[in-house]
Amino acid sequence: MKGLFSKSWPRSRSRAAILVALLALLLGGADLHAAGSAPVLGQSGDIFQVTVGTYEDLFPEGSQASADADVLRLEARRGSGTVEHYLVPGSESDDSDRTPSLFFDAPTGRLYVVWSSSNASTLTRINLASFYGSEWSETIEVSGNIYSEKSAPRLAVTHDRFELAGGTAGDTSTRTVLHVVWSEDTTDGEKVMYAPVVLVDGELASTWRRVHRLNDYVSQELSEDPFNAEVAARLLTAPTVDAAAESNAVVIGFADSATRALVQLELSTPATELSELGGSLADHLDSSNLCERIDNEGSGAITSVASAARAHIVLVGRRIRSRALAPIADDAQTMLLARSTTLCAEGGLQSVSSAARAHIVLVGARAQEGDLLEGGAGSDGHVLLAAAQEVGDDYVQHLARLQVKSERIAPAIGDGEPTILVSPKGTGAIVVWENGNTLTYVETAGAAATETWSSSHTLQVGSSLSRSEAYSILRDRARSLE
Repeated sequence: MKGLFSKSWPRSRSRAAILVALLALLLGGADLHAAGSAPVLGQSGDIFQVTVGTYEDLFPEGSQASADADVLRLEARRGSGTVEHYLVPGSESDDSDRTPSLFFDAPTGRLYVVWSSSNASTLTRINLASFYGSEWSETIEVSGNIYSEKSAPRLAVTHDRFELAGGTAGDTSTRTVLHVVWSEDTTDGEKVMYAPVVLVDGELASTWRRVHRLNDYVSQELSEDPFNAEVAARLLTAPTVDAAAESNAVVIGFADSATRALVQLELSTPATELSELGGSLADHLDSSNLCERIDNEGSGAITSVASAARAHIVLVGRRIRSRALAPIADDAQTMLLARSTTLCAEGGLQSVSSAARAHIVLVGARAQEGDLLEGGAGSDGHVLLAAAQEVGDDYVQHLARLQVKSERIAPAIGDGEPTILVSPKGTGAIVVWENGNTLTYVETAGAAATETWSSSHTLQVGSSLSRSEAYSILRDRARSLE
């Protein structure tokens, strides 16, 4: 899978282009069962759109697939006026390809296509490919359980830069994280899946895929005392993902069948330097024999190891800004002093090292434009493994930090295909459902704890308001609800 994205990337960022790309993604998510994707705007006036159909219909003179194969065709309407057609690689097999979504990533100039495919054996996969200029990457599969029916996948992209402790000073790398979200039918009901795909300087950080079930991170309190409500089956299959307030984070919104809640999670990718520091501290603690020393020496061993751990953080994390590093070191030392005895009793030394790694990521710094900023998460966060990048004879873990931002009773909706629109901080949302030319929506009202939604409102699509304009103003509205 090496060389997935091998072309050089432009480094400039166009805020307007990014907003257009995100809007186009949401418009694509608004019609989950259309015969293709919504169009997205690329660079230089290029417009991209994917169509679903038989190979014979879409490529009458082609010979790359059987005539009756269901395929995906990318249409590129260039700003120069020319129109080009491309077969999406991986869709030329005899599988049934459907529900494509597009995301144009302005900072890199790449177009991402994500879609689901199924075959006669009821195997369903989520596939991902990228397009740059006139060339395709190799298609990769990001799905987990291929035996379950899946909804239309959704995609958002984040970037940051990092510098490894063992590398040459000033030698930085670009990390791109593709956040892919979908729902699938499981033995426990409809569940939402998240698959991060990590690229470092255009290369896959690892060739394996880790798929996380997001419903498992709903708060314990809500799981024990769920809302008393009915949730429309269509809403359970309409998860969404959009940009968060921080540049290295996304917000995922979905309806949870077990708790009958509309849940919003923030997934951020802490700076690689921070993940590397957490791993280094875990290795350091694994060699400390702390639990055995506690048995032999008592609490004095904890004080000694905690002080050594603080010194280790300061030494190994020297590339992290000093104003952020000192609080991280102090906090880790405090955590070890407070929890080591309990952790040793519960799971031994491995529990201590694992907890220390997670603690650094959760209460440590946020990554923004490759610069570590202070400001920790609470203890209610979770750490997910996104990828393991080989570096020499060792590897560096790329982690994702997950936090529940809001949980409120899921709204009642009418007939039509629903779309969830989330706010950058994950505290406000709009749920809209489309039926013919009518868009009906409700929005959050007050704090999540009040469990309230507004009364329903309608927008009529027609000559005075296009469908794209309607979703545009609804998305703008959702992003102002905090």
